[in-house]
Amino acid sequence: MAKIKKNDEVLVIAGKNKGVTGKVLHVDGSRVTVEGVNRIQRHTKESTSDRGVKVGGIITQEASIHISNVMVVDGDGKATRLGVRVDEEGTNVRISRRTGKDI
Repeated sequence: MAKIKKNDEVLVIAGKNKGVTGKVLHVDGSRVTVEGVNRIQRHTKESTSDRGVKVGGIITQEASIHISNVMVVDGDGKATRLGVRVDEEGTNVRISRRTGKDI
């Protein structure tokens, strides 16, 4: 079970964006894309799309960062490690290691 999931609120704990919080946009194995973090400029060749709209130029977008560089933000706004417990129905539930409450 992946501990960090899409739409989680996370805090960046290492790197050039240390201290920034944002929403997880995409999880890909051991890498996550966080909204507003690790912004890069991609230079794309101008071309015409199927609808006749010109696309291209300098595009700014978020690049992925390693999953070990982020921590999930708890309900009270503090960073926490995650754990997993099994509930009565036998399904895995993510819990906060700091408070012990469900995420």
